[in-house]
Amino acid sequence: MGVSAKGRRRISYQGQDFVWWVAPDGDDCDRMYLNIVSADKSIVLAYKVDGESFSVISKGRCLCGRKMPGTWQRCRLPLAEPLMVVTPRDVAQIIAWAAGDGTGEDRVK
Repeated sequence: MGVSAKGRRRISYQGQDFVWWVAPDGDDCDRMYLNIVSADKSIVLAYKVDGESFSVISKGRCLCGRKMPGTWQRCRLPLAEPLMVVTPRDVAQIIAWAAGDGTGEDRVK
């Protein structure tokens, strides 16, 4: 079963389709989160958009070319500064980091 794209933005990276959106998380006092999900759900990310966070929660099966245990894992994003406003460019850079090996050109700038 795929990811619902209704009312959400789509982006492709190296032939892999992703859906992303920013919405409040009811489990975290309605704080705003950037959510990024690959079409096959192998990459599932949640990033708290608050201007202070440098970490992302990985809920998927792989991240940076490594298999993940499937449980929630908090990982540090190599951001120069935390995001206050999310742009498609920011999303593309996070996807490049998450879908790549986490080094070199795949790093978030």
